Amino acid sequence: MNKLKEVFKGIYVEVFWYLALFCSLFVKGKKEARKVLVLPAANLNGGFGEDIMITSFINNFANDAQVNILNGYKIIREDYRTINKNVVFLDGFNEKVNFLKLLFLIKDCALVYVIGADIMDGTYRVHNSINRLRVIELAHRMGVKAQISGFSVSKNILPVVKAKFSAVSKDVKLKIRDVESYVRMKDFIPADRLILTNDIAFICPDLPAVYQSQTYDTYKSWVARVTANGKTVIGVCPNAIQAKKIGFDKYLSGFKSLLEGFLAADNYAFVFLYHDIRPICDEASDSTISCILDEYFREKGVDCFYTDQIKNGVELKGYVSLVDFTITGRMHLGISGLTYAKPMFGVSYANKFEGMVKLFDIDPNLCLIDYDKLDNSKEKISLFTKNFAAIQNSVKKNINNVKLETTNNYTHG
Repeated sequence: MNKLKEVFKGIYVEVFWYLALFCSLFVKGKKEARKVLVLPAANLNGGFGEDIMITSFINNFANDAQVNILNGYKIIREDYRTINKNVVFLDGFNEKVNFLKLLFLIKDCALVYVIGADIMDGTYRVHNSINRLRVIELAHRMGVKAQISGFSVSKNILPVVKAKFSAVSKDVKLKIRDVESYVRMKDFIPADRLILTNDIAFICPDLPAVYQSQTYDTYKSWVARVTANGKTVIGVCPNAIQAKKIGFDKYLSGFKSLLEGFLAADNYAFVFLYHDIRPICDEASDSTISCILDEYFREKGVDCFYTDQIKNGVELKGYVSLVDFTITGRMHLGISGLTYAKPMFGVSYANKFEGMVKLFDIDPNLCLIDYDKLDNSKEKISLFTKNFAAIQNSVKKNINNVKLETTNNYTHG
């Protein structure tokens, strides 16, 4: 029965896709249009990476236009109205997307902007990639400007996605956010149709007004106290996706072992953070794991801070700005730290971190550990701590250039 539903769902989407293509011969974009349509990399239902990528786009490239954010289902984010002015929340971009309806939405827009990230190569679901590329294709046929922010592709990019990229690249230049992905794309896309950039999150602005709250004031006081006592503050962020892959108990045990290894090396205090509040590992989220780690290390007498009151990735930047470095399984939390020139010890997976680390002329071997090897972290901790000053200097030396290159996420041509 489920297979039959999937077949009918696929037929439904294909019918409306070809109807939209036919209608695009007659329906064109409005020359005086001022609206912008943005497709986030995922629904805005608790992933903090989406928050900072969307905010980065709006504050850097939207030029005060009304921004329509298209989710899969109805999501109203009141916290966004504090962060980003002039946003409208729409729904309908899901597995049963009606491209004919989308065509009439696109015609009222001056720009269609797809947040690429790691959603574009079909690794998660093929339709996620194909349908986003179809939106780009449809907009171009209607004479509406369309762009994709910098994205990554894995080694195992699917042939059907490769074919769609090849077709779309004839009309729109593709922005790649790391060197490894650029090399992979150059195997089947001409180099003059590719632009090397960095993750759009690198230029998410600092918005101090968002950080202000009683909880944040308490946090600042805690940082001041532990720093005055000679402790180095580490921002710690687990990743519930990693926990799901190897098992919750094993992951939790590994993270405890990792942090205990750092405590044995120096005088540290931990602020336990999170970059996703969705239940991913059964009912557990990043926040769930951070809360458990906070309780565990408090009982051992370690200076710790944790709050469950952080609403989004932009607010989280205020917390990250006060740490000395991050230990993170979430790449976008690491990026938030790096924007403040805070080094990152990455708990990596799916080759996500390596290319980003190389942007700062840092050997990945010095600052990355695989998420399934946390129980054996002594050597990695030693490499990181011994080379910390050099790593920190490399981050400070390169961060401004990384931000400058990130502006390539929007092209005027």
